Amino acid sequence: MGTRAVGVGSSAGAAGVPGEVGLAGVPRLLEDLARLSEDKESADIVFLLGRDETPVYGHRIILQARCKNFTAAKRIGSANNPTPVRMPHAHPETFRQFMHYVYTGKIMLQDSGIFEMLALAQELGVEELWRSCEEHVSATLSPGNACALLTAALDAQERILGGKGACSSFIERCFTFIGDNAVDTVKTPAFYNLPKDALVKLISSDYLGLEEEDVWRAVLNWAKYQAGVTQPTQHWHDEERAQVCQHLAGVINHVRLLLIDSHVFAEEVEPTGAVPIELSLERYRYAAVPNKYSEICADKRLQPRIGPSLFAGSQILSRDKICYQRLLNQWYGSSKQNWRLIYRASNNGYSAAAFHRHCDGIAPTFTIALGTRGEICGGFSDVAWDKSAKGHYILSEKAFIFTLTNNQDVPPTKYDLVKKPFALCYHPELGPIFGAGADLLIANNCNVNKESYSNLPHTYDGENASNSILMGDYHFTVIDYEVFTLGGPVAKNSDRH
Repeated sequence: MGTRAVGVGSSAGAAGVPGEVGLAGVPRLLEDLARLSEDKESADIVFLLGRDETPVYGHRIILQARCKNFTAAKRIGSANNPTPVRMPHAHPETFRQFMHYVYTGKIMLQDSGIFEMLALAQELGVEELWRSCEEHVSATLSPGNACALLTAALDAQERILGGKGACSSFIERCFTFIGDNAVDTVKTPAFYNLPKDALVKLISSDYLGLEEEDVWRAVLNWAKYQAGVTQPTQHWHDEERAQVCQHLAGVINHVRLLLIDSHVFAEEVEPTGAVPIELSLERYRYAAVPNKYSEICADKRLQPRIGPSLFAGSQILSRDKICYQRLLNQWYGSSKQNWRLIYRASNNGYSAAAFHRHCDGIAPTFTIALGTRGEICGGFSDVAWDKSAKGHYILSEKAFIFTLTNNQDVPPTKYDLVKKPFALCYHPELGPIFGAGADLLIANNCNVNKESYSNLPHTYDGENASNSILMGDYHFTVIDYEVFTLGGPVAKNSDRH
């Protein structure tokens, strides 16, 4: 939340800059225009704003030049008899700031009233102000204020003429941001003030970055706040229980209760009394025979959300590919493990030296590579690339390589280590090397050559293993690759965690 100045960037101090003599009169011109914007005597238009019809004066010629959508009444006013233009939806103070911008190109954008300003800019066709408003709200968007800005945008959408069109893109951006940062946003006071329809849309999304147990907890906290209930569930009176359940009505059916852990369901969900008995029975039947329900894949209640980002900052495993993060954790052996980005070739450099500078001596690691046709493959190592092993292989017990997406319609597959002494190879002039084949080798400057290659199966093997399964060909170009280690402090020269 805050303020942000927007204006004619080259005007301030222009007269004092050598070689800018042509702009010497701009500051004075802006001062004159600012005074003109407040001159009632020369105005030939008067805007009557709000229910009280607060007058704000203007000049037709300025408005027609600056506002693409401006159309005044057919009658042409004069200095003594200005044409009235009624705008009952406009807030007087916001409109005054808008007019100041129209005359001078300067404005101090503030969070309060930003959506009214956005709607005015769109309604009257001041495109640069419209863009500035969108940039302001996007630049200030954070986990701390995202829910408050969403609520303000939803209110403006309903209350302001033209608000629906002006605010729609930002509202969608807000929902996406809140979903991506749900762990933090659901803990803010503004989350508890979300309108019910906004909450329903949020928790209906597949991209809400929370485990289902935490979705339930967030929804329950929201309902308790709405009902004014502060006590834990076990201390509720009948009236408090009824109030909370009333707010949960129409919301709880969007929580995927069948996916909630059985212990959490019994200890936290059922005691609220908000879950219909039929759904509780279905929940226990699902827990008893989940395989029977797995055939009903169309039932959204059985479809896990994309969930929180486990590989924070990954650009390869993002949006529709984020589901692969869970699979990598499954292969690693810890479903909720968080990983920290330590290297991305497109950011840190594609050279082998850049890779070794950021990744040597660190374990465990996941390496994730992106091919030219969208292939995604990589490898896991429980031991570090060690320069002391220069020119030699490195023993591992649990390394593996994998394909996530490929051009052979093979599902995501893990290729296990079959020759442990040759799991990794350290070479200072090459990137990561898995196996003595090498089963996967990423070359120096891999984005501008086809020197990377795969000789799978050799040190690693598994179903559908071949030298073309990872990237489509034996030799290939790598568009980008990322390396992650465990979240938290970097584990230098560590054993398998």
